[in-house]
Amino acid sequence: MAPIAQALKEGNSKVLAQYFDNELDLTFSDKTNSYSRKQAQIILERFFSKEGPRNYVQMQASTSGSNNTRFSIGKLYTSGGEYRVYMFFVYKSGQYYLKELRFEK
Repeated sequence: MAPIAQALKEGNSKVLAQYFDNELDLTFSDKTNSYSRKQAQIILERFFSKEGPRNYVQMQASTSGSNNTRFSIGKLYTSGGEYRVYMFFVYKSGQYYLKELRFEK
């Protein structure tokens, strides 16, 4: 989780994309779409460029032993305001991949 938190803090979509599942559900406020890893990276690159991330603080995280999923909730502080960030991970081939990423203002 630390590399993902650092990537959010720095607004580094390339590092973040390394942890994406093949398809990512990406939500900004109330608009959700599914994107390929590359498409999601480009969209996040534009978002980070526009919003100017300054800091990210993880507030809560947990792993479910029964279905090998993980979630994390945090706050992204940007020059455009604060966003609550929800992340949902799935476990595949010995690693957790980001399946859902939500930004809510």
